[in-house]
Amino acid sequence: MMPALKAAEFEAATAEFIHVDTISLQLNSTRPRLGELKPGFAQGVKKVHTPKLSAISYLPDKRHLYAGIDTGELRLWDFSVGARKQAWLLIGSHKGSITSVAAISASSRVNAAAGLVLSGSADASIKVWDVKLRVQETHVCVQTLVGHSGTVTSLVHRGACILSSSTDCTVRIWKAIEGRGMLKYPWFEPQAVLIKMSGWVTCMNYAASARVGDFGTLYAADAAAAIVKINPCIVDGPNVWKETSQIQWKLTGAMKDPKLSMLLAFSRVHDRTVSHIRYLPDEGLVATLAFDNTLRIFNAIQATLRCTVVNDTGGPFTGMEHDPVRSQLLVIDKNHLHVWDLARDHFVARKRISQHPLLAIFKSSGKGEFGIVSAGAVDIWKVEQDLDYRIVLGGHTGPVVALHAVNGALGESEAQDYRVLSIGQDDSLRLWDPFDMTCLRVLKETRSELTALTFFAAGNTPITGHDDGSIWLWNLETGTAVDLVHHTNSVTCLVMAQVSQLDQLLFSADCALPSQGCIQPVT
Repeated sequence: MMPALKAAEFEAATAEFIHVDTISLQLNSTRPRLGELKPGFAQGVKKVHTPKLSAISYLPDKRHLYAGIDTGELRLWDFSVGARKQAWLLIGSHKGSITSVAAISASSRVNAAAGLVLSGSADASIKVWDVKLRVQETHVCVQTLVGHSGTVTSLVHRGACILSSSTDCTVRIWKAIEGRGMLKYPWFEPQAVLIKMSGWVTCMNYAASARVGDFGTLYAADAAAAIVKINPCIVDGPNVWKETSQIQWKLTGAMKDPKLSMLLAFSRVHDRTVSHIRYLPDEGLVATLAFDNTLRIFNAIQATLRCTVVNDTGGPFTGMEHDPVRSQLLVIDKNHLHVWDLARDHFVARKRISQHPLLAIFKSSGKGEFGIVSAGAVDIWKVEQDLDYRIVLGGHTGPVVALHAVNGALGESEAQDYRVLSIGQDDSLRLWDPFDMTCLRVLKETRSELTALTFFAAGNTPITGHDDGSIWLWNLETGTAVDLVHHTNSVTCLVMAQVSQLDQLLFSADCALPSQGCIQPVT
């Protein structure tokens, strides 16, 4: 078996994570959670429930975010209005927490449910909503589908079909009956139980390539780490794609499950429940996330495991989104955003982007932008790659020895003034504006080569170490320097330490063996 890889083993390529915007979601509920008493009926102090997001679906063309709440409400946030704090609209409610949402684009011509929204719930029901019409305070519930005996965990729509999975271990298909072309809404009826799996069916994903004759493939995974493959096929009639009764969904697979009499798409390799699955037809790959803290990539054509990646941050991955332009997966865990290169099979970048748990990721409306959902906000991020940082006007003419970021007030102004200091082997100390990397000041050193750098913020004073063992304090206004102390060897490190409210110490070290150090008060 291929050894598991870790993200930390790979060197990140040149990439920059750009935070585009933050949209605050107002989650305060308008009704009590199921089982809670209304104010005035409860005896004593009642703990107030904070609503939590439990499922989302995003429509990029409309910039609409549909979200299920653990109180049973289905809500709509309209990002097209451009407000930083988004007020929400109530679409409707289930009797239990909403666990899956699927919004169907209104531009879909081959889809019987175009423009509708589907929601599945812990109450075992599926509801079909028309979000364009409102009756009093809620939107119109077109139909309620009942058939599952457990929580509905995921929903997939394709043409005239709705496919649903549940904790009752089944995948069911619902089909729009024919002859309703003149009516406003389709009417879905239960068609069949496609499969009875070995555990709770936790996730599904359907996708199709642009190749002629490719009807797509549905992958489903369960809590016992089994993954199955279901294909739509034509059983009679002309060889054309029609969303009619001619289309049937059939279980296919490459291997027989030794425990159960069913075909699996791949061998069971996860040690825990599979939480997310994504089929990438143009790549010929299937990606899965599981609670064993791994990302696994499968070859969909050969039905083999391609690679396994362990999350070295110490927790499970919580979501993923595909970037087809760069052939990459954007994967999130509790606090980090990772970029996985599908062609080279390694992470090319990673960044801690939040202190709050990350719940989901989706393609945003902007080019190359992705929305990342946390408890009460959606952050829009863009990952710029293959950037050239080598050419900066006014840069050093020799190798850069050290960089130091400065955050402090300069002169009499109390405003924050961000600067970057650098030293190089061209014997210069340079001051930069980080906004556009304009070189603001160049101070030349002619006595000895620069080897170390730090900054004394209270005195607005750069401090440099030198090859001859000297340490200099610089005046940025006059360009002069004062000799502070001498080592007997080249200074290799300078660090400022705040030891009390009024006192700071400068720690310095040189390259002598054994290493020697010096502690100097700075005022």
